Amino acid sequence: DGLGLEALAEAAWPEPVERALVLPIARPGQEQLSGVLVAGLSPRLALDDGYRGFLDLVAGQVATAIADARAYDDERRRAEALAELDRAKTAFFSDVSHEFRTPLTLLLGPLEAALADPSALEPATRDELQTAHRAALRLLKLVNTLLDFSRIEAGRMEAVFEPTDLAGLTSDLASVFRSAVERAGLELVVDCEPLPDAVHVDRDMWEKIVLNLLSNALKFTFEGRITVRLAAVDGAAELVVEDTGIGIAPDQLARIFERFHRVRGARARSHEGTGIGLALVQELVRLLGG
Repeated sequence: DGLGLEALAEAAWPEPVERALVLPIARPGQEQLSGVLVAGLSPRLALDDGYRGFLDLVAGQVATAIADARAYDDERRRAEALAELDRAKTAFFSDVSHEFRTPLTLLLGPLEAALADPSALEPATRDELQTAHRAALRLLKLVNTLLDFSRIEAGRMEAVFEPTDLAGLTSDLASVFRSAVERAGLELVVDCEPLPDAVHVDRDMWEKIVLNLLSNALKFTFEGRITVRLAAVDGAAELVVEDTGIGIAPDQLARIFERFHRVRGARARSHEGTGIGLALVQELVRLLGG
């Protein structure tokens, strides 16, 4: 503001400040300066090593405070950028999913009609149609998952709770995977003892939770077993899906529910997937109050 050394003339001491020391303020490890600190020197003290060391410490503290503020601002900007990217991905997949759903439904109809009559097709043709049918079903599942995400983001997905025999429902859902698990040379263990009371859940959401967890377990398990366990724990129902698969690296554990995140180089039974299955599970469990 145009103030010079004369502004300090009315200090606590009668002698005016006539000298100042200009100290560089730089980020640690960087040559480029963040600024300079102009420190007025006391007319009553000699600028010896102790005085100079004190002023160097003051400049270092100022540099650290500036670096911390900039680091916080950089981190906030990165978080905002990642959140915007996540919203853009979700919006894009949601828009594309709406466009895909109609042609997929039209595609599945003729395929299912052709496969309904076993005697009308040659074995080779039937195998090809079954492959196309499975691929179309996987794509439709992905489309529906992305639409679920868009409804959750827009706040349009609400749980419809009804009293449910959760053990029976979970056992029935797990049995859907039994043939696929046994065909892969694995053992499926279902341990769902009846619960003392009916549990209020949204049956459709619970189905998505169980099937997503089982699908994930099957994808990354090559030998051993997959276990589905449901039990009453401290007045609540606890679902555990356990497998003897490849496991999760410790540095990836914190990111397993991160949307669109996939572990690079992980050995898997198939290459389908977008990294949204477990993220959807977490959102659905949250909606159910779990």
